[in-house]
Amino acid sequence: MNKTLMVADDDKTFRRIISRVFEGSGWQVETAEDGVTALERIGARPPDVILIDLNMPRLGGWKLLARIRANPRLAMIPVIILSGAVAPLEQALEFGLSADDFIYKPFNNQELVARVEGAARRSRRVPGASPLTLLPGGSAIEEEAVRRIKAGGPLAFFYIDIDNFKAYNDSYGYLNGDNVIKCAAGLLTDTANVFVAEDVFLGHIGGDDFVVMAKPSRAEDMALAVAAGFDTMASGFYSAVDRARGFIVSKDRSGVAREFPLMTLSIAIVSNEKRVLGHYAKIVDIAGEIKKHLKNLKNRSGSIYLKDRRAD
Repeated sequence: MNKTLMVADDDKTFRRIISRVFEGSGWQVETAEDGVTALERIGARPPDVILIDLNMPRLGGWKLLARIRANPRLAMIPVIILSGAVAPLEQALEFGLSADDFIYKPFNNQELVARVEGAARRSRRVPGASPLTLLPGGSAIEEEAVRRIKAGGPLAFFYIDIDNFKAYNDSYGYLNGDNVIKCAAGLLTDTANVFVAEDVFLGHIGGDDFVVMAKPSRAEDMALAVAAGFDTMASGFYSAVDRARGFIVSKDRSGVAREFPLMTLSIAIVSNEKRVLGHYAKIVDIAGEIKKHLKNLKNRSGSIYLKDRRAD
């Protein structure tokens, strides 16, 4: 399968040259003539590597890079800056941005291909990165949790599970199931952008399980936004018949056919406001306990969240 390279540059001739350079190299080249178009296409279909020219209309290269790094779903994509300037690295340090590499114009074609291949290889070695959502995975989630615990600041840990996802996946197929996961990741990313002041971290444990870490003061507002957002889009994943009757028929883990409600979210929230969360395992245990409680609730309707208010 070809890897995808996004080239964001307002020079049509340059975009054509890059496309020719990568012909037959196992790369599919996609292009954008300005930063806004690039951001839209990157968000719709995240590429493996991004080449950004600094001087573009509507949204310049530095601002585009900042938007990419601020989006948890896109933040780990390697970005290479293309520049005719003499010191883009110093400028990047000044702006506090993190490009993965810098290439000066004019450049050697073989060197460009080598730099892009190298960036892709380094990206694939990011520990625990989810290839489906591009969100940090297991080990990165634990590292971030440990870092926040050691920092000692206020912490809210969200464990988010998609209810009845397996039944949907079995009935509608893996491609549709993957779409649900990607849409859920997009919803979390959009919510994080709204609550940017809450120092939000997003993670994808795997399957239909996600993690959010943030300040606890607006944790319930965030959970409500995620729950409402998912419920709004969930019906769109189903056929008109299944939407109308409000359930699907699928086999459970024992192989017995039964009715499953439409997908919702169970959101367990653990915070250190009233108790000491000294290690990651304790957080996971508490979150698992809350999630189990939510899933066992009878006659629930729609996505639901619960914030742990117990004290030690």
